[in-house]
Formats: sequence, C-alpha cells, structure tokens
Amino acid sequence: MPRFFARSLLATLAALMLLAMAACGSGGGSSAQDSAAKSAIVIGKMAAGKSIIAKADTDPVKVHVLSDPAIEATVGSDGSFTLRGLPEGGFVLVFTQGGAEVGRLPFGMVAPNQQITITVQLVSGEVVLVDEDRRGIGDAGVELEGPVQNVIAASLTADSRFVIAGKEVVARPGVTAIRQGNTGKTVNDVKAGQQVHVKGTKVASSTDVLAYEIVIQDSGTGSGSGSGAEKQVTICHIPPGNPGKKTTLTIGESAWPAHQAHGDTEGACKS
Repeated sequence: MPRFFARSLLATLAALMLLAMAACGSGGGSSAQDSAAKSAIVIGKMAAGKSIIAKADTDPVKVHVLSDPAIEATVGSDGSFTLRGLPEGGFVLVFTQGGAEVGRLPFGMVAPNQQITITVQLVSGEVVLVDEDRRGIGDAGVELEGPVQNVIAASLTADSRFVIAGKEVVARPGVTAIRQGNTGKTVNDVKAGQQVHVKGTKVASSTDVLAYEIVIQDSGTGSGSGSGAEKQVTICHIPPGNPGKKTTLTIGESAWPAHQAHGDTEGACKS
C-alpha cells in the first residue's frame, strides 16, 4: 500500500474515532442532567423573596396525611396545598416525590371538618412550616355573631380572651383561625367594636366558647381592616435534634406558635 494512502487512511480513522467519542460523551451528560432535573426537588423564589418547594414537571411533590381515611394532596409550585375533610385531632404529613419520602411534618389540634391551607419550605432537607390558614368548620357546635364588647387578653403564644355577643370567647394558638375576607388575621387584629362571626365549641365545665374560627366582618372602631397580606415574622429555625443547622426564615405570623413550640426563636439567627 503506498505510504501516502496509508497515512490518509489512518488520519481519517482517527478523526472518525474522535467524533464518535465526543458524541457519546455529550449524549451521556445530557441524559444524566435531564434525569436529575426531573427527579430533584428544587428551591424556587417568589416575587416577594420567599423560598418555596417547586415541583418538577414529571414528578410533583405529594403530601399524604397519615389518618383514617387517608388524605392526599399535591404541593403547588408556590409550596402550598389545601387539605379538606380532616378528622379531628393531629396527624403526620408525609411528603414524597417519585415515590421516595422527602420529609415529614407533624400537624395537630385540628377541629372537625376543618379546611387547612398550608405553605411549606424545604430547608437543608427538612420540610418547614411557613404559613397556615384554617377555616371551614363543619361541626363547630356553637355559633355567635355580634360585636366584640371587650378584649380581655390578646397573645400570639397563649390563650386570648374576648367578650363577644355576651359570651367569653377563647382564641387558642394552633386551634383558632382568624380572617377578614380571604386575608388571614391574628388576635391582635380583633378590636373592641368590631362585628364578628364566631364558630366554636363549649369549654367543658364552663360557659366559655373555644373558637375554631373568628371572621371579622367590619372594622368597627378598631384597626383590623384592610386587605394586605398576613404579617411576616423573621425567626431562627432550629431543626429538632440538629441545632447545628439553624436557619433564618421569614414565615407568616400564624405559623409562629408551632415554631416556638419546638424551640425556634424570634429574630435572625446569630452566628
């Protein structure tokens, strides 16, 4: 075989081998990246800067309520989901994606037939409560409608007491949902002179009413009116059993009592 022809053939074969290797490497990398993108939970950012759980196109995040009957919902791209038809009591929420468990969140003190909208965030592999909105009591037992005649005590972390339509009404963190229209409120927004609607139940051995829901119908002489978003609270979240991974979070005020109960502190974490 002539030397020139041999050299040309070898050069052609070498070029073909290099092209084949490049094509294989490119195809393998792209496939791995696509697979990871479809199976991973990613953290997104809302316009307001709140971190959220975002669902992948083919693998949405599911939440399962360990209750009887079992209840399931899909977590939205903003990290929120709504649970309806809940039995009374407390349960564990189990979050899965693609069949694999990604986190758990205990949830308690739920009233009969209560509807709860929950917003969560994934922080260092832990599902964290960001906000909650409880409403829609089906079996409250007691309903009151009338003016707030007196504010006896208002607290975000302990029982608050009001005199409403001649009855002493107890608002309890984690039990009582307060709203005005579609806007979540707190006990600090319930003012003397406001017209409210209360759903609740009688307290044993007492004439008091434990409220499951207080709906502010007008502003009265107080300052609880308005359609702005719920007040936000900056906290230092300390994961139970893992204090070394504390994280600064901004959550809705309604979610603060649940965080405080397991040792979180108000204000940003200190290094």
